[in-house]
Amino acid sequence: MTKRALPALLLLPLLASCAAGDAAEGGDTPPPADAGEVHWTYDGEAGQDAWGDLSADFATCSTGHAQSPIDLPAQPSETTGEHPRITAEPTEAEAVDTGHTVQLVPEDDGSSVEWEGTEYDLAQVHFHAPSEHTVDGEAMAAEFHLVHTTDDGGTLVVGVLAQEGPDENAAWQPFVEGAAAPGTEDLVLDVEAMLPADPTFETYTGSLTTPPCTEGVQWIVYTTPVELSAGQLAVLEEASRGHNARHTQPEGDRHPAEGTVILAD
Repeated sequence: MTKRALPALLLLPLLASCAAGDAAEGGDTPPPADAGEVHWTYDGEAGQDAWGDLSADFATCSTGHAQSPIDLPAQPSETTGEHPRITAEPTEAEAVDTGHTVQLVPEDDGSSVEWEGTEYDLAQVHFHAPSEHTVDGEAMAAEFHLVHTTDDGGTLVVGVLAQEGPDENAAWQPFVEGAAAPGTEDLVLDVEAMLPADPTFETYTGSLTTPPCTEGVQWIVYTTPVELSAGQLAVLEEASRGHNARHTQPEGDRHPAEGTVILAD
């Protein structure tokens, strides 16, 4: 299998932040090179309430009007005319500890999403515990972000919520193994198997959920959560170093719309 190089726009913040002793999260898209050198956390003096003041590059975290995550309604009042088309096949991936989360980086082209005529390629999959998006004010145990990008800087994130179930989820077990042992390679990333069976989603335009909180990100969040066992969720909780979820942000004049995903044959 051909090893795919980590996209430059994702590699840059990892290198810059490691040099500074604090890896930037491979969150939703990467910050500029200088922003990656700024130490940020989820709590405390450099916590999320202070992100906008830590660097001029982070200003949008406090001044933006279309920030993510948000609280999603249980029953959206609008319907989108878009049906994103997901094309996916199993690929191998490497687990990378970014300092704020663990992400699986595919080694080959294994998944893409077509939205409004634009194709976004899967760049990485990472997690937050507990979930960042809430549903009617309630957070779930975890949330996975399948981050897709275009060569010209566009970003689309497929969100998958997770709750506790009675059995181990085999499709998500490679991710859990990577979270437990960052640096592991050749982990199977089977996106189609990892997605909920119910294709219903809610969509809205938001932002990265980590600094620099850049806006213009298209969000597709599945309505039905996947189930992971208590043991699998415990691994994610430990890897989150307590928690790594941003607080929900004001919805403003945005109204999430409901739609259904099409999986390519």
